[in-house]
Order: sequence, then C-alpha cells, then structure tokens
Amino acid sequence: MEPDLLQRLFTPSPVMFWLVMLLPLTITLSGVVGAAERHTGNRRLAVWAAVLTIWLFLPLTFADPVAAQVSAMASILAWLGLVAFWGRHVWNHWPSPVWAHALVITHLMAIAVGAAVAVIRLALS
Repeated sequence: MEPDLLQRLFTPSPVMFWLVMLLPLTITLSGVVGAAERHTGNRRLAVWAAVLTIWLFLPLTFADPVAAQVSAMASILAWLGLVAFWGRHVWNHWPSPVWAHALVITHLMAIAVGAAVAVIRLALS
C-alpha cells in the first residue's frame, strides 16, 4: 500500500475524516438503543464504542515520535476491533433495533465509497 493513500483519504476533504471519526459514535448509538431494549451484548458494545469515541476526540499527545506512532497504531487497531466486534455482535445476535444497526451499515458504506474515491483519485494522479 502506498503511503499517500492515508493522506489522500483524510486531507483533500474533511468528509472522510469525519466519517471515520464518527463511526464509533454511530455504533454507540446503536448499542445504547439496543441496551435500552434489553438485548444481550449491546451494553458492552456501547461502552467500548463510547470509550473509543472519547479516545479519538481527546487523543493523548506525546513528545516522543515513537510513542505518538504507538498511540496512532493503538487507535487504528481499536477502531478496527470495534468494527469487528460490532460485526460479530450483529452476526451472532439479532441486530435489534434494526434501524440503529442500519445506520452503522449505511455509515460503513459511506466510508467504503469515500475510500474508493480516494483510491481512484490516487490512481489517476
């Protein structure tokens, strides 16, 4: 993968940045609504997504460049882990309420379209 891809994903337009940053908030919403309906696993999903949302919006800053890279990598892995946990939750349990989990699916589709546009722009430049 070329190193320009992540820059192309985030710098030309703030839309992709906000799509990636707000996905944990969307998952938090689906988890909270599901927990209010007393469905299994939604409370744990909502807590993890809320913690990740706070972590992404209030990141720790480090003077040491190695520590900053470790923090960035931990954020990326936690984001991917949250998406995987949400997917496993939806796959193993009935996604209830369906409309809240449909918001997450729509959000993921918007991220995929934005990533495809960035890859096409990278290929054409």
